[in-house]
Amino acid sequence: MNMFRIYEIDPVLTYVLFLIIIAVLVVFIYFLARSFFKERKRIMEERALTIEGVLTRSEIHSVIASYIARSSKETQFSLIYIDLDKFTDFVNAFGKSESEKIIEKIIKNIENVLPKGVKISRMQNDEFLIFLTMDFDRTEAVDMANKIKAALAKPIRLFGDTMISATASIAIAFYPIHGSNLKDLLSSMQIATYIIKKGGGDNIRVYSEEMSDQGGEHVEYYYQIKHAIQHKEFQLYYHPMINTKTKDIYGVEALIRWNHPEHGLLSPFKFLGIMEQSGDVHWIGLWGLETLIKTYQELNQVFPKKDIKFSMNLSPKQLMNQSLPGDFQKILKKYRMNAEHIILEIIEFAVFEKQENIFNNLKLFKEMGFKIAIDGFGLDYQTLSKVEKMDIDIIKLDNEFLKESEAYMKAKFATLLIDFAHKNEYEIISEMIETKEMMEESKNYDIHIMQGFYFTKPLSAEALRGYIGTDAWNNQL
Repeated sequence: MNMFRIYEIDPVLTYVLFLIIIAVLVVFIYFLARSFFKERKRIMEERALTIEGVLTRSEIHSVIASYIARSSKETQFSLIYIDLDKFTDFVNAFGKSESEKIIEKIIKNIENVLPKGVKISRMQNDEFLIFLTMDFDRTEAVDMANKIKAALAKPIRLFGDTMISATASIAIAFYPIHGSNLKDLLSSMQIATYIIKKGGGDNIRVYSEEMSDQGGEHVEYYYQIKHAIQHKEFQLYYHPMINTKTKDIYGVEALIRWNHPEHGLLSPFKFLGIMEQSGDVHWIGLWGLETLIKTYQELNQVFPKKDIKFSMNLSPKQLMNQSLPGDFQKILKKYRMNAEHIILEIIEFAVFEKQENIFNNLKLFKEMGFKIAIDGFGLDYQTLSKVEKMDIDIIKLDNEFLKESEAYMKAKFATLLIDFAHKNEYEIISEMIETKEMMEESKNYDIHIMQGFYFTKPLSAEALRGYIGTDAWNNQL
């Protein structure tokens, strides 16, 4: 009797095992390469931020981690976090190269008030960390923060008679009560910084646990937004507006989206409020106009016979910035762009219609050639009389007056508003058209320019070219 059997290996099984091994190797190599390039990118970013005599983020992490590791239970130390206020304004005004020189001068002013041996590190483009060992008590840490604040206010000469001064949101945290490791300490200071920014910046706060309830929910996005601006994670999507009478595209509304590396495409509801509090909303306006103009000029080359209007939203907070018209004028000149192709849509108009500087800015925009649109939401009889005195071009209506469930008075006021617009020769655009029935009802009100998901969702610049090239809206008319 044969005690041994020879098993024949199934060739299919062999092939499957081979494929599994290859797949595992590919996945391993992918993650290894990803880790390598991620680390390489981090090192290159740190090198770009390097300033002589200033520690990098990695170096200060190493110093503090080592200090904690060899500390006793009684050891205490302090950290001061400095986040410059509205530094993007400097970048927009003077450019990246000149802004870097401003940073260097700011750091020199700070170093002048630091005790000998105390080092400053650069954490991000406009964020710095100061490490105070146990040789300095908490009172001395607060005193030092006040000296830093005063040093920041010292005027810096750029060129000729041009002088600037900086402000910052300065947070203080103490080890170990505000964190038992560097990560927790940084998190505490970032929450404190966010609370300061929310209050207008230019202040000093020591972290306290109550702050987590006030700002913990949004602070992560606040710091990710700063990173997103630097790494160009924001992009514009375009929502077409269709003229149902001419059966052609009237224009597009530019909508900002955040292409978040972890959470995917985020709508402005997730971040716009935070950017308004931090002042970065001004950057959105400048970046948005520049991006919009580039898209317009690209499309104009492909479709020279189509007169496509490009619309962008401006919040009252943006419009209250007195430098906005001048900044927009510079961008128009840079791209030799005619402003009459651009619509500035003023959101929440009825709520902020009493702000005089908003009206002054709108007047300047009109003089440049921009078209002005306001939303009909919240308008009343009293506001209409003020609108009549303004030089606006467009009123946008949402779909509330088209819904059967809405009250009779809403439809009545919509009729009044439409008659008012026709009398003053304003264009009317009906937004949020979701169904064919809404489109037909809008036509019954003598509104022919419409926008909404019934026609299409917001499109990337590339997808918009295809949409226009195929006259895709005709499928819905």
